[in-house]
Amino acid sequence: MRKKILLFIAVLLFLGSISTEIFGQSNQVRIRQLGDELSNGNVTLSANGNGSSSGNAVLGTLRNNMPDKIRINVSLSGGVYLSNSGPGQNMIATQIFLSDGRYYRESGSNSKFIELLPNLNTQITFKAYCADFERDNPSDKETFNNISMPSGFQSISLKISKYQNDNFGVDLVVPIQLALWRS
Repeated sequence: MRKKILLFIAVLLFLGSISTEIFGQSNQVRIRQLGDELSNGNVTLSANGNGSSSGNAVLGTLRNNMPDKIRINVSLSGGVYLSNSGPGQNMIATQIFLSDGRYYRESGSNSKFIELLPNLNTQITFKAYCADFERDNPSDKETFNNISMPSGFQSISLKISKYQNDNFGVDLVVPIQLALWRS
């Protein structure tokens, strides 16, 4: 009897694993770009500085306004421009992670994402870079709004996004910051 139960459990586990591979396409949640989800109102952002000018420099909360979970690509294609409400630096975010730095990977794929549960807030951190060398670092009292990427940063932001995605996990904070300041 015990062997039959173990065999039954093994078969269920096996079928579960192949059903994910075979049938997973219809059950998978599409991975989306944060900029698109902010623009169409599916997600709202509340963010502020943490005193840093580059790297994990912007903390925030994303609210999923939808009845279903949303997966957000860790790599922010073309970047997200964060306009500072105060006198500090505006920032260009290129990656997003959960507040503790975690993210998820889709099995059988190289896709990296964070997940936003329906009608809930999720604490996040942005890997972001200073767009205004002459201004002070953004403080935790300064908040950010997402606005369209200024034309002067569009080309370099696209190049940075692609390079950072192709070299995921490599510490690129200094070269990316320098590239933005030179643009």
